[in-house]
Order: sequence, then C-alpha cells, then structure tokens
Amino acid sequence: MNEEQRARKFVERHFPVTAAFLAAEAGEGEPPVFGPGGVQNAHDDQPEPFVVVRVAYRLSRFELFAALADGYATTNTGANPDDMTVQQIRSDVESYLCGASWRDMEDLVETVAGQIERGDHPEQMEALKRAMDRAYPLHHEAPAMQSPRYAEGTVTLQTLDRGEVTIGEPSWCTGHEGELVGPLSEVSHDGPETAAFVDAGRLGEVPLMRANLTHAPYLEIDREPHPLVYVEALEAASFDADGLRALVATGRTYLDRLGALAGQLDELAEEGSS
Repeated sequence: MNEEQRARKFVERHFPVTAAFLAAEAGEGEPPVFGPGGVQNAHDDQPEPFVVVRVAYRLSRFELFAALADGYATTNTGANPDDMTVQQIRSDVESYLCGASWRDMEDLVETVAGQIERGDHPEQMEALKRAMDRAYPLHHEAPAMQSPRYAEGTVTLQTLDRGEVTIGEPSWCTGHEGELVGPLSEVSHDGPETAAFVDAGRLGEVPLMRANLTHAPYLEIDREPHPLVYVEALEAASFDADGLRALVATGRTYLDRLGALAGQLDELAEEGSS
C-alpha cells in the first residue's frame, strides 16, 4: 500500500464523516469508474500471457443498459437479474464490451430501444434496470460504508469491483467498521495502534510516533505477501533540555515496542510461508 493509500485509510478510520464528504466532493463533475472486474479471456486453452491490456469505455446510461442486456442475453439469460451478484452484472457488461467492436454499440442501442418500444419482455427489462442500478450506482450518491459480517477467521465485505466478497480476517485486525466501500485492491487489515506521547510544554502531550500492523493482500501493484508495520510521525514541537531527555527516554521505550512488532512480523511471515 503506497503512502497516499495509507493516508486515505487513516482518514477513513479516524474521521469517517470527513472521508465520506471528501469522496463525494471528488466525484462531482466526473462519472464514476467501475472495473474491470477480471480478465475476460482467462481460459485454460489460452497461450501463456505476456501482458494484460485494460481498455476503458465512457458509457451513457442507455449504452450501459444495452451492453448489460446483450451480455445478459448471451451468458445469463436463465438467471433472475434480481438474484445476480454485482460481480455477475458487471461481468455481463464487460463481456459484451470485450467481444464486440465499439462501432457495434450504435446498432445495439437501436436494437434494445426497439425491444423496449415494442414492449418485449417488460418484466425482464425492468429487472435488468434494477440490476444495473445496483451494480453501477450514480456518482452523486453518498459513498457506501462497510457493514462487515464476521465468521470464524473470515469477514464479508462489499467492494466496488467484485461485489460482496468473503476474505480471511487475521486475529490481530481491529475490524472494518467505519471504512468506505472501495475496490478489492484497497481492502487492508489494520492492527491496533501503538503510540508514543511526549510532554511538549504549553502544547501539552503531543503524539510523537504511531505504528500498527497492516496488510493489503489484494494490491495490484507493490503486492504485500506478508503483513507490514506502518510507522508515521504525527507532530512537530520544540523542547528544552529536560523535555528533550524525556523525549529520548520515551523514544527508547517506544523503539523497544517496535522491536516487539518486528518479532511479530517474523512470526506472521513464517505462518504465511508454511
């Protein structure tokens, strides 16, 4: 997880209302981005992959619906759209876009518009509209907050690109309440904070450093095969001689605590490699 992602996670955890407001503000004026949910031609009979090429499409609301209708008719026509997962819905859209030329979109839109005008399959069309709204929420809606469901060693979370996912939940993770729903790659496990506070005179006690175990196992870049310890300095202050000695003593004690966390990292890495 890079520094920008860590900073966002810190704000989300400690200031969820502010994080939700900033996310909503950032979305104004630009359409939301969804996917891709996976590699479309990831089949056993494909040759050895060399690269993964990702292509983005800007779709109007009706173009999105037309792509879903075609993808549904091709791959999921026997399914009830109201029972489809977000991942299945998005997969139908992406499978159409992958298999057709962009020049085909105009013809597809005319075809689907004609079906609606003739009243073909009205209940199914309405169900597909509901499915589309579930999988592609409007950008001006408030960012969703996680409502995690915990089981033995697992947690079930919502994601923007994979829908509902159930993943492993390490015993040291403090949980995911108050986090914003984002893509799977941004899901991370964060342990309890350990912090050092020093007396800064008229400023009172200020935090010197903080650290916590963290693991973002689904990053697409700079993957984290094992947990890490995230450390940051939080405050700047000036000290006299006695205050500086107190800071050094506090720092030494805190470094011992960080040393214990290093030992925990070794244990977790051994567990993950076994």
